[in-house]
Amino acid sequence: MTPQAGRLRRSGVVSAIVLCGGESSRMGFDKAFLKVADKTLVERQVALLRRRFRKIILVTNSPGSYKSGVRVKVATDIVRGFGPLGGLYSGLHNSGTEYSLVVACDMPFINLDLAAYMAGSIKEGFQVVVPYYKKQYQPLFAVYSRDCLDKIQEALAGNKLKLARLLSEFKVRKVLKKELVRFGDPDVFFRNLNTPLDLRLLKSFEHPDLKP
Repeated sequence: MTPQAGRLRRSGVVSAIVLCGGESSRMGFDKAFLKVADKTLVERQVALLRRRFRKIILVTNSPGSYKSGVRVKVATDIVRGFGPLGGLYSGLHNSGTEYSLVVACDMPFINLDLAAYMAGSIKEGFQVVVPYYKKQYQPLFAVYSRDCLDKIQEALAGNKLKLARLLSEFKVRKVLKKELVRFGDPDVFFRNLNTPLDLRLLKSFEHPDLKP
C-alpha cells in the first residue's frame, strides 16, 4: 500500500460510491450480478473497495436485490430514469463525506492506487478529479466533491444528462495519460462490460483477478 493510499483509508473523508443502476438494455439483465470468475461484478467491486474505503455505498433502482450478499449501505435512486447522472446525484447525497470516488459497477479491474492518487489531488481545490484518456473523460471512475450537487440537480431538472458535458461546469483536475500509465494499463482498468460480446472477451482475457 502506498503512503497516499494509507492516508486515504485512515482519513475516512472519501467514501466509495458504486453505481449499480438496474437492468441493462443491452445485456438483458442487471450487470451487477454478472459473474466473472467466482464473483459477481458487485461482489468484486465491494471486495476491492473495502481494502481502502471505510464507507461504501451502492446506488441502485432495485435495492431489494441487494439485501443479502453485500454488507454495505444500499441507497435507492432519489430520481429514477436519469441514468448515471441520477445515480451520481443519489450517491453524493447519501455519502456523508466531503468527497467520493464514483465507480460504475461494470468495471472489474479498477485500480485502487490510482483512486488514492486522484483522491489526493482533489485536496488542491478541485471539485472533480477525472481521468482523461484517448481524448475522452472517464467520469464513471472519478472523484467528486459534494459541492457538485447543486449543478447536478440543475442538470437533472433541465434533462441535461451527459455527465462528460457537465464536467465543464466544475473545477476539474484532469488525470492525463502520463500519470495514468504509472499505475498500469489504462485500457485494462477502464475496461467495462456493456454487451454479451464484452463478457465473452473478458472471459478470454488474461488477468490475475480472473484466475480461480
